Amino acid sequence: MSADVVIELLKTKCIPILLYGLDACPASPRQLRSLNYVIVSCGRQIFNVNSSEIDAESECLKMFRVSDLAEVAATRKDRFVKKYVLNSSIVCDMCYL
Repeated sequence: MSADVVIELLKTKCIPILLYGLDACPASPRQLRSLNYVIVSCGRQIFNVNSSEIDAESECLKMFRVSDLAEVAATRKDRFVKKYVLNSSIVCDMCYL
C-alpha cells in the first residue's frame, strides 16, 4: 500500500477518532501532545524514519497536509462554540447560563 493511501486513511479515519469529543471537552496541552505523538509515531512507521532523525516524520506529514493535532482541535473547538452560541435550543440556553 502506498504512503498516499495510508496518509489519506489516517486523515479520514484515525484523526477524527482521536479528536472525538474534544470539541466540547477541554484538553490540556499535555494531552494534546500525547495525541499528537500518536500521529507522529504513525508518520515514523509510514515513512520508515529512525528515531534518531529528529522531526523528519513531522516534516513528511506536513508535506501531506497533516496538521498538528493541537491546531486541529482548536479549530474544531472554535467551530463548535460558534454553532453552540447560534443555536436557539432551550437546552443550550439552560447550559449557557
